[in-house]
Amino acid sequence: MKHTVAVLGEGAWGTAIATVLAHNGHKVNLWCNDPHVVETIRSSRVNQRYMPYIELSPLIFPTASIEEALKDVTIVFEVSPVKYMRSVLTKAKSFAQPTHCWVSLSKGIENKTLMLPTQIIEDVIGASVKQAVCLGPSFADEVVRQKFTSILLATKNSELSILLKQLLESDYFKVYESSDIIGPQVGAALKNVIALGVGILEGAGYGENAKAYVLTKALQDMVSCVQALGGQKETVYGLSGLGDLVLTCMGGLSRNVMVGRYFGQGQSLEKVIEETGTTPEGVNTVQSIFELAQKYNIILPVCQGIYDMVFQDKSVSQFLHDLS
Repeated sequence: MKHTVAVLGEGAWGTAIATVLAHNGHKVNLWCNDPHVVETIRSSRVNQRYMPYIELSPLIFPTASIEEALKDVTIVFEVSPVKYMRSVLTKAKSFAQPTHCWVSLSKGIENKTLMLPTQIIEDVIGASVKQAVCLGPSFADEVVRQKFTSILLATKNSELSILLKQLLESDYFKVYESSDIIGPQVGAALKNVIALGVGILEGAGYGENAKAYVLTKALQDMVSCVQALGGQKETVYGLSGLGDLVLTCMGGLSRNVMVGRYFGQGQSLEKVIEETGTTPEGVNTVQSIFELAQKYNIILPVCQGIYDMVFQDKSVSQFLHDLS
């Protein structure tokens, strides 16, 4: 059975998940914050800003109207950066229906509120909303090129899990199921922070041995944080934990690693962000993780050390020395 679904977010991942759904024959209402992106997709069938090298399926219908995007759909894929999630959801709230099921693909923890993506959805849309998360080792560039990818789909609603797996799974996009909603989101948030740290190591001239050491220690940070927030330890060793950590830190396409690398070479964070034109999730999330660890008394030596390097002028050598 073919469905009409909504995807909120015209960025690389929003475009990528739209191509997965369209490949499976579903109509996709792709909400774009920028009307210019809508115009270029309609005129050229290409998302010139985020995916200029891929022709988009005619089943993908771009729109700048959230009302239009949410009309006559049951499944809503939310793919906004965490920094902008609340504002996007606030726009969507007036058009949200009790029948809508929300699937979060966002990675991070909101500053100040310290909320995970599903908690932000509950806070804005309503606590009774049906939810799922779709996370794992998945560079958008490879997904749109239909290179084999496997992700974790987590929800406590078994019927929703079956439906979403049918919507998403294909010969190149494999879906594993879980009931642990918290674990994947915490893992996805921390891996961006850790990737920022790996980039700092690279920029400062450290080699593979040092990176392997930090990644090993970082895995324990993930376990500690996931368990403290109510997730399952086993999730950390799966796709949305270890898998995503390895891909992001070692895959060569991470913006978090790139920004960390420039910072490690001695450039100020402000200058790096200005020159690269991007503020990766790791920069925002490292501040949230620092506050979260204090709030719940969680010991996270790697994340704490990365925070200290970015905001407290701690040296890389001292960071490595202090890990125990």
